[in-house]
Parts: sequence; C-alpha cells; structure tokens
Amino acid sequence: MPAAQGYGWAQFEFGDSVGRKDRGRRYTILRKLGWGMHSSTWLARDEVGKRFVAVKALTGHMTELNEDAAYWEAEALRVVSAAPPSPHCVRLLDEFTVPGRGSAGSHRCFVSPVYGGDVKALSNARTAPFALPTAKRIILHLLRGIAHAHSRDVVHTDIKHDNIFFSTDLETTDIERWMKEDPSRRHPPEMSQDGIVQAAVSQPLPLISDALAARATYLLSDFGCAFSSKLHDDRTITTLPLRAPESFLGGEWDTPADIWAFGCLVFELAVSRSLFQYRVNQKHGLTEVENMLYQMILLTGDESFRAAQLSVCPLAGDYFNAGCQLKKEPPVFQWPLEDVIGTHGKAIPPTEVSAMAEFMHRCLRLDPDERATADELLQDPWLEGADN
Repeated sequence: MPAAQGYGWAQFEFGDSVGRKDRGRRYTILRKLGWGMHSSTWLARDEVGKRFVAVKALTGHMTELNEDAAYWEAEALRVVSAAPPSPHCVRLLDEFTVPGRGSAGSHRCFVSPVYGGDVKALSNARTAPFALPTAKRIILHLLRGIAHAHSRDVVHTDIKHDNIFFSTDLETTDIERWMKEDPSRRHPPEMSQDGIVQAAVSQPLPLISDALAARATYLLSDFGCAFSSKLHDDRTITTLPLRAPESFLGGEWDTPADIWAFGCLVFELAVSRSLFQYRVNQKHGLTEVENMLYQMILLTGDESFRAAQLSVCPLAGDYFNAGCQLKKEPPVFQWPLEDVIGTHGKAIPPTEVSAMAEFMHRCLRLDPDERATADELLQDPWLEGADN
C-alpha cells in the first residue's frame, strides 16, 4: 500500500539499525509493538543509552505531510517535551528520518521511552468498567497531561482511550525474558505492489494487572493531530462521539474543544459507555449530527445554544432556526447528568454521582468560553485523593 495512495508503512527488518546519520544509527529494531492508520511503533534497543525505547515511524504519506508542515506532530512533541517535561505527556527523546523500501517512501521517526500500552487495550481486556479509584487516577493523570499541553499552547484535538498510555514496571531483564519466551514474528508472505513482503506481527507488551493499573502513571500521547493554539484551520477534529459542538457547527475551536472531549471521556472511563451516541434518531427524524446537537442540549442543561455563538458558526443555519432552536423541533426536556450516571454507572457509589456530574458539567458547556480550563479542573474536589 504505497505512500502515493495515502499509506506507506515502514517495512523494518528485525535487526535493522536506524537513527541519525550524524550520530550513528544507534537504535536496533527488535519487533513491532503496534500500528495505526498513520504510523507503526517498534521496540528498539538504544545501543548508546543501553536501554529499550519505542520508535514511532510515520507512514510515507504522513512523512510527506509533516515535511510540508501540513501536520504539526514533530513541533508539538518538541514543545511538550521541552524542559521541564511532564510525566503525563509522551516524551520525545530523539527524531530522525529514514529511507523506506519500495513505494513506502521515507519515514519520520520519533523515539520515546517504552510505555506499557494504551487504555483502550486495557479497557477491552475487561468485562466490567474500571474500579472508580482507578478511573479517577486515569482521569487525573490525563487532565495533568492536557494542562501541560495547553500551557505550551498545544491543542491535542484527538483525546481518546487509544491516546492515553500507561507506564510499565518492566525492567530491561523483564523485556529480554519476554522477547525470549515470545520471539518476534512475521505474517505469511503476501504479494504487494513492491513484490512479496512479510509484514511484522504486532506484539505489544503484556497488559498489566488490575493491581498495577491502580498505581500506574497515565499520560497523554499521539500528538499526530495536534495544532498550535489560535494557529489552525477550521477542519473537523476529534472522533465523532467526543467532538465538541463548535466543531460540528463549523466554528472556531481551541483548547476548550479538548476539554469537551475530556468531559466525555470522564463518563466513558467511569462507566465504560459512550455519553453521546452518534446515530440517526428515527423517532424525531434527526440525522446523526442533528441528534448529537439534540443530545448536547438535553445533557448539558444549557437549554439551547445562544445566538452569539451560532452567529459565528458557518453551519449553524443548517440545523437551527432564527430562535436558536433545532429546525425539526424535537421535544426539549431535562436529562440531568446525575440521572445518566446513576442509570449506567451501577458500580459508582451514590455519594460520588453528584460530584462527578458537577465535574463533567464544568467541561460540557455548549459555549466553549464557559468551559473550565484544565488548570481549574485540577482544583476540583472530586479529584481529591485520586493519586493515592
């Protein structure tokens, strides 16, 4: 799948040496940890630092976009990693570009410490929601990472389970033992545009136990969609169920869009269910976007969008009338967050429900100017003791 068609994944061989030419190719590729639409991540040995590291290799297509400054990942990583760094943001140790093979193009590579995995994998391995103390720990650490990024004028724009990593307690000898017990593997040969290839099998680190999850360090990762605050275009951002209303309406967005997504994630992490459902509402004849806006009005308790906000959103006229009501006039009623949490969060103690709802409400305001900042949310009493 070539770079020219929007792909071009790295085709590393186990044992390949990569790195900056002027500093020697100090990283030895050992296995593939995982991959996504725009990159793959590899376990490597730093032959100079005598430690294991992770090497994220962008696809050839994304490397071209980064070089053309169409994406801002490299700069965002440099900014959030500059001294003093945060233990709750991914840390950039090194970066370089390596030539790819065949039609894959070149690959921009980012080196980071080895992390244990992501919260999505941790959640998928469970049959029940996280215990509330663990969920609150993840929420607190994620919020610290967001606050750090925002303090450096970085808007993440893609906050979700997949992009929350957690620390690993594995020592060098533990990783060596794991690799010996489960050697790096490749898929069977298959035909490609460049001839026969054998893709590396993704072999992530073993998932941690509930006990380790309860005391792990969590951090914000993957700044591939990040932008500098107040320096971006009006493109849509964030996965659909977590997308802020201003983005649906084509309006300007900034750090409050991250806060909206974070508020939705608070519910998901504690309840193991999406707060907003991106789907058609057949009962009231609403499209997916209309239904999202409708749910936002009901769940935030803000009653409706205000004229001042809608007047600066280019797409508002597609959904709202002159009275700031949805054109299809679905019934508006009170749907308190306390009731939603109480209904779906069976494991959440009743004493926590009101405080959690109030915390979420500070994030989920229709008007982005009314949302709390990450620093303000860090002072919320609901998070007291979450680091214990």
